[in-house]
Amino acid sequence: MYLTESTIQHDCFPTVKVIKVGTLSLESSEPASLINQQIKSDLGIGGGSTVTLIDGEQSILVDTGFDYESLDTSANNKRNARNLTRALRDCGLSPDDIDMVFVTHWHRDHFGNLPLFRKVKHLASKGLVDRFMLKGFEGLDDGQEIMPGVRMVLTPGHTIDHASIMVNTVLGGLKTGVAIAGDAVVSHSYFQSGKIWKYNSDFHSIEAGKESVLRLINSSDIIIPGHGVPFMR
Repeated sequence: MYLTESTIQHDCFPTVKVIKVGTLSLESSEPASLINQQIKSDLGIGGGSTVTLIDGEQSILVDTGFDYESLDTSANNKRNARNLTRALRDCGLSPDDIDMVFVTHWHRDHFGNLPLFRKVKHLASKGLVDRFMLKGFEGLDDGQEIMPGVRMVLTPGHTIDHASIMVNTVLGGLKTGVAIAGDAVVSHSYFQSGKIWKYNSDFHSIEAGKESVLRLINSSDIIIPGHGVPFMR
């Protein structure tokens, strides 16, 4: 899969940048308890998703990150919008500079900041768009190319219509496959332990989730999980 730097024209490939690292309220080694989650919340762990920017022919934001998803208050909405706007500004961007937003699945910690993006094309898997009858969204098919070097792949398990993004890019002078996994791979700890996050009410299937992880492994060198930092697979 790798090529030497001398054989690559860097401007032929989209770039990938994590602009906001998400957190997780429950790592794979921790007991699933409400008190555990409450303690982390009290410590400032909001559980928002990782947000990734793909820049090529157009700019694509994958998921929007949203902390404390169950806290439906104006103050929380404003705090989340402010934090993502600041993360974009650190990259020299504003929400109006983004062309497309892709949502991996319909959980608020991944889509909660959508109102920030007034001028974008909204993308998700066709199954997700149909299931929630999402107005203004374009539904994509498995394997569909979004722009050169960027395609969507279905990765059900965490939800029935979950999807991830595959990017062919150049990192460290090497041609590299990057899987922006969403919660198909919720974090590095879940990946290492071979576990699938199953605590959401619309959880679909452990078996399907494991097959989706294998699909991402077989197509990538680096995985950007739904929560946390990228890692070599």
